[in-house]
Parts: sequence; structure tokens; C-alpha cells
Amino acid sequence: MLEIIPQVTSHCRYGADLARQLTASLMNVLPTCGSIRISFSRRTPKQVSEILVREFHNHPKVYIWDGQDPNPHMGHLAWADAFVITADSVSMLSEACSTGKPVYVIGAERCTWKFAYFQKNLQERGMARPFTGDENIAERWIYPPLQDTKEAAKHVIRALAKRGWNLQP
Repeated sequence: MLEIIPQVTSHCRYGADLARQLTASLMNVLPTCGSIRISFSRRTPKQVSEILVREFHNHPKVYIWDGQDPNPHMGHLAWADAFVITADSVSMLSEACSTGKPVYVIGAERCTWKFAYFQKNLQERGMARPFTGDENIAERWIYPPLQDTKEAAKHVIRALAKRGWNLQP
């Protein structure tokens, strides 16, 4: 299963052209994956979601979350074999990279330097790769999963200890 999470913020220049590129790339990789799950965030522009829905709404291997019922994102994180995520969502990319599963990023070249730097860092650490549409989604690669919360907690505990506070486990 491949989860797709298109989202758009003011930090990246996304529009219908990116949706069409994503659609074409997904069509290319469909034969290499069992199914595709698409979920939109509340920031996904209507023109982007409409293009993806129009192209995939009747495809038997594609499930599109319609915004009704509970958000399936946590289930997708658990069950997906790989992820394709737009470059503008640091939190969604971090969550996907915490699974240790392949993460593909689309649209990084359209983002401001801060987001582009984050993508470059993930790629250098072997956690993410650009999504081109030529991938074999069945291919796996291994990397140490991102552990942001655990690392942040260690820093907070050390900072508090320097001030004389001792937290008991």
C-alpha cells in the first residue's frame, strides 16, 4: 500500500501543474504497488484534490479519503509500505520518516530554502528520495527511523537537569 498526502502551504508553489505531475507519476508506479491510499489535508487546494479525484475515483487500486468519517492517517502510517508526500509538510514527512518505511517527496524544488533544506537533510540521511514516477514501489530501503519526540525529550530533560530539576523516570 502506498499513501499519498498532497498538501499546500504558502512556502511552496503548488498548483494544478503539480497535481497533473503527481497523477502521471502515480499512474506509472501503480503496477508496482498493491494499492494507493490518498488523503488530503485541510490545506490541500481544491484544484489539486479535484484533479486527483477525477483521475483516480474509479480506479480499483486507489482509495481516496473523502474527509468524512475519522481521518485514516494513523492507520495509513501503520499499514502503508511506502509514502509519497508533498514537500511542504514537515510534520507529515517527519511522521512518515519515523516509520522506517520508504518515503518519496514531490515538489521540493518548488519550496522556499527552509523546506528545501529539510528535504535535503532527509535525503542525505537516507530517509527520503525524490518521487519521479519511475520508482518500483515494491523496492525497500532501510534507514534508522526518525525519533524526534524521543530526542526532544532527552534535550528537555538535560536542560532541566542543568537548572537543578531532576525528573524521575
